[in-house]
Amino acid sequence: MKTIAVFLLFLAGTWAHMCLISPPQRGSMTGINKPACPDCGLVTGPCGLRPEPNKTTLALLAGSQYTVTIQKNLDHYDSASPGEFTISFRAGMTGDFTLLQKIPDIGEPSLTLYSVNITIPKPVGSDKGTLQAVYVTRNPQAPPMFYQTVPTSSSGLTSSHLAVQP
Repeated sequence: MKTIAVFLLFLAGTWAHMCLISPPQRGSMTGINKPACPDCGLVTGPCGLRPEPNKTTLALLAGSQYTVTIQKNLDHYDSASPGEFTISFRAGMTGDFTLLQKIPDIGEPSLTLYSVNITIPKPVGSDKGTLQAVYVTRNPQAPPMFYQTVPTSSSGLTSSHLAVQP
């Protein structure tokens, strides 16, 4: 019985750890108000193995300011090697991400919300891009990173307002 309890505790510690609240992450946001939500435990980059949506979910004007809000769904803080959250952008649908902001993990509890302002970069060669949030744990007892992404577009925007597409 003790072995099963230890196994279940380990299993719970390998799921769900960072949610992208605004803009909404790919896939579901069901259960994000409870620690260890499976929709927040995506450990394969760059997009957590979530399928590419049929259409862009968020339109952003290059050069505009946007507030990104993430949730530490399950705390993996290690005082010996503190982690961080990163917000990055990739112009186009492939290639490298450019770091926009970092938020240090200083041991806040699970379900803590973090908001940071970013400037939307101008996509080069494409009006499509990807906004990515990553929880870099630096904790040897946890997966090294958790990923969330949102596909973006700057096509047809003429003002500084955001246009959320259906």
